[in-house]
Amino acid sequence: MLITATPANGAAVTLAAQGKQLFNVALLMLLFGLGAGTPLVVFGSLSHTMMMRLRGRLMLAGQRGKFILGGVLLLVGLATVSGGDKVFEAWLLDRLPDWLVNLTTRY
Repeated sequence: MLITATPANGAAVTLAAQGKQLFNVALLMLLFGLGAGTPLVVFGSLSHTMMMRLRGRLMLAGQRGKFILGGVLLLVGLATVSGGDKVFEAWLLDRLPDWLVNLTTRY
């Protein structure tokens, strides 16, 4: 269970652990949950409505994205098989600043 670290929630958890003022603790947790959950439910409903409105364009973008990604993966595969990836890596290492090469190859 994920508990958000806020003063109100921290106080409620502390009181609940001590077994004191359980009605107040339950009420505080309920109000906290409603306050935290209500914006999420509203945002989720609005985003669902928006996604349904944009569904056609999103589907088209997804189909095009699959085609483009497939082409990129095919090119990467061909470069790997032919050794072109090593040529590209050497070319890139010659042009990158030393601090970036050191940062990316340190570990």
